[in-house]
Amino acid sequence: MADGESPPWAELVPDIVREIGRHLLCEIDRHHADGLCRSWRDALLQLRPPPPPLPRLVLPEADGPAFYCVPSGCRPHPFVLPPAALRARCFGSYDGAWIFQAVDQAANHVLLNLITHQQLNLPNLLRFHSFMLPALTFDFEVAFVAATLSSRPTDQGCVGAGIISFNRVPHDPRHIAFWCMGDEAFSWSIQMTRNIGGALELDVVDLLYSSHGAGAFLFLTRREDIHVFRQPIFPQGDVMQSTPLYFERRGDDDDDDGRPVLDRYLVESRGKLLMVVRLGDREPARLPTTTFRVFEREDELFNNYWTKLPDLGGRMLFVGRGCSRSYEAADGYPGMEGVYFLDDRSFHDPMVVHMNAADRQYPCSDNGRWSGAQPPAEVELCFPEQGRSNYSPPPKNVFLLTIY
Repeated sequence: MADGESPPWAELVPDIVREIGRHLLCEIDRHHADGLCRSWRDALLQLRPPPPPLPRLVLPEADGPAFYCVPSGCRPHPFVLPPAALRARCFGSYDGAWIFQAVDQAANHVLLNLITHQQLNLPNLLRFHSFMLPALTFDFEVAFVAATLSSRPTDQGCVGAGIISFNRVPHDPRHIAFWCMGDEAFSWSIQMTRNIGGALELDVVDLLYSSHGAGAFLFLTRREDIHVFRQPIFPQGDVMQSTPLYFERRGDDDDDDGRPVLDRYLVESRGKLLMVVRLGDREPARLPTTTFRVFEREDELFNNYWTKLPDLGGRMLFVGRGCSRSYEAADGYPGMEGVYFLDDRSFHDPMVVHMNAADRQYPCSDNGRWSGAQPPAEVELCFPEQGRSNYSPPPKNVFLLTIY
């Protein structure tokens, strides 16, 4: 093409350009189309804005994390990250492009904004006061496993909650802990004790902040019960009150079909609390995730139940520990309902973060979408297959809600 000559696509009639633009559901793709030439920009200005943005799903690659966009056909979009963030372990995210990272695997925990590169320090210590000498304190190093926040981290009074583990203690049950943004140590923690016989049913598997009422942190256990902690106000006393919500056991009619339960997640959708159950296959040689079941919380007087939903009803559920979100296909994403998930099997290995780089292995191949269709439909592996990573598992979902 000679200098000064218009590109061939500049001659497309505006109606065709607008038809192309209607299929660009990602605002980054729409922005790139705007920049092709003036005639395209003028034509696309007559379209409605793209639908509300969806989360980017992050997968670790050899040269750092890649940010995949569902509306863009599960293709990656580039983001420039600080050098220290390229090899950090990720353990969650928060709205507004905030991502939780451990720069040194089991230490140096930070909250990084992927757009502004603002970095906020997170606690690395759990501090205990001596019973005999209250002024005497003991600090223990801990590693974050998952985390969430009560509000934007820059808001005054923002409180964080996390699932943590003590360094190099393989059989110690995980703790849940709370802190006020800006604190160097956790303000309060509790060990989720296992029941008699060493069963794992009380181990915490997910957390969520619910803004209903006065606000509360919800922790889901393997037994599918919930522990409710009202939002703490710091500084506080030695005792933090929690309310356990015990749920009736799900029966055989919930259609697990003998499949093993791999994981459970909490997500709020349409004003209701949902539990998303991730099921594996009876054949261990296959990829772990084969289907999902979605349950809604139902209350009857003193009893709580998980009631299975017959279908997704147009929901788009992005599941990740501490950062699950629900969207509506009717808001501009036709045919995209489903459960979108990443590989987080390493959550169940408490020692992986303490291994050296040569031995450390984070599985990264079990990523995709379950459409919610009836059997024999299974999951669709819609993201590029990844080998194992030695610096981070797929870090749940990263929410880039404001790009420009």
